[in-house]
Amino acid sequence: MSAIFNSHSRIAALLCASTALAACGGGAPAPGDFAAACNAQGELTPELCACLDEQAQQLTPETHAFVIAKIAGDEETALELRADLDEDQAFEAGQFISRGVQECIIDLPDTAAG
Repeated sequence: MSAIFNSHSRIAALLCASTALAACGGGAPAPGDFAAACNAQGELTPELCACLDEQAQQLTPETHAFVIAKIAGDEETALELRADLDEDQAFEAGQFISRGVQECIIDLPDTAAG
């Protein structure tokens, strides 16, 4: 049980740091932030998480922080961040979430068999 709590604590700390930086104009979430949240969830392979992290680098800082919150399962933070996204950013986030895994599976065919 403590391993689960520690995992969620690390995700929460990562999200707080990432979203605080983006919200304060201190910069975008860093490379690896999305992969860390994705790997902590444990639902995707590390290879898929790394691929998605690379794709997330193309997002705006606000959209990037939002998709990190979504993959981490932090709906409260995601809802707060969603309120700050404009229409284009919201569309971009939806496209990333719905198509990112499919694109990475195509790019990393060995992960589909795993």
